Amino acid sequence: MNILDRYIFRTVASATLVALLVLLLLEFFLTLLVELEDVGKGDYDFAAAVRYLLLIQPRRLYELFPMALLVGGLLGMGALAGGSELIVMRAAGLSLTRLTRSALQAGLLLSLAVLAVGEFAAPPLEQAAREQRAIAKSQDMAIRGGRGFWARDGDHFIHVRAVLPGIRLVDVHMFKVNPDARLETVTAAQGARYVEGRWLLEGISRSVLNGDAVRTERLTSLAVDSAISPQILDVLAADPSELSIRDLLVYVDYLERNGLDAQGYRLALWRKLLAPFTYLAMLVIAMPFVFGPQRSVGVGQRLLVGLLLGLAFFLVNYLLGNVVLLYGYPPLVGASLPTLLFLGVGFLALRRLR
Repeated sequence: MNILDRYIFRTVASATLVALLVLLLLEFFLTLLVELEDVGKGDYDFAAAVRYLLLIQPRRLYELFPMALLVGGLLGMGALAGGSELIVMRAAGLSLTRLTRSALQAGLLLSLAVLAVGEFAAPPLEQAAREQRAIAKSQDMAIRGGRGFWARDGDHFIHVRAVLPGIRLVDVHMFKVNPDARLETVTAAQGARYVEGRWLLEGISRSVLNGDAVRTERLTSLAVDSAISPQILDVLAADPSELSIRDLLVYVDYLERNGLDAQGYRLALWRKLLAPFTYLAMLVIAMPFVFGPQRSVGVGQRLLVGLLLGLAFFLVNYLLGNVVLLYGYPPLVGASLPTLLFLGVGFLALRRLR
């Protein structure tokens, strides 16, 4: 990376980080207003609400980054255009392609950092935040976080890897302990669903401990009564957009092995895998507004353009994703089409400016 690349990187990165900070603060205070309505329920006080909001900020950073990168690219490169620095660079022999490539390098480095946050930091913190909020609101619910959650139900200790919308449980382990604190049975189920007031376990392997002997049996299904209600677990349901790539792969495999619809999770998986291209598309679509006839416009106009373009992308992305799922097209089409559309429009506009 030469001096020019480093200079453009600092310009785009600083503008993007400022835009991201503003968006995060705005989202924080708007969400806080919503959370204040629940303050006072159980042990959920103002400190708990603030703690919840702080824990979900990595997720919000991941979600708001495309908009921040678009606005940062417009404002950062726009500042160079407003100061005639881009004119000097082009007079020195640098083409639009070369300048755009420098901006894309900055966007790629920032994107990799944000993707690491979205893959490794955001999912466990989001889950911990939701579990802590659920515990604070419902004092009688004995769940503890980790990978999935733990719950105590009478003489059973239960571990569930994840809760899918539905309500459907994934990878359930039940440990029954007798009054002498001795383990009696261990029940492992591939999944569970709530049917007529009872949990129906599916794909079961159960081990019964009797002294030094262990008897193992396999069952297709088993109905279990439990005080853990779907209303309690609904707050822990794993939304596809909140899962890491690793967890999405696990859930897609589980759903398909059990003959369930996995298209929504496949769409989320492809969107995460294609996220770097999506981020770069946001920068590409911004460049014509920097190099084109509007390069002398003010900061306010650039900000408005960025917000409108970002809103248009999110709307197209949401609509195409739902249309693809509705008509049964491959999820890859819904995940890639908005990005390809913005990349195509951006490169076409840049080509006309040469």
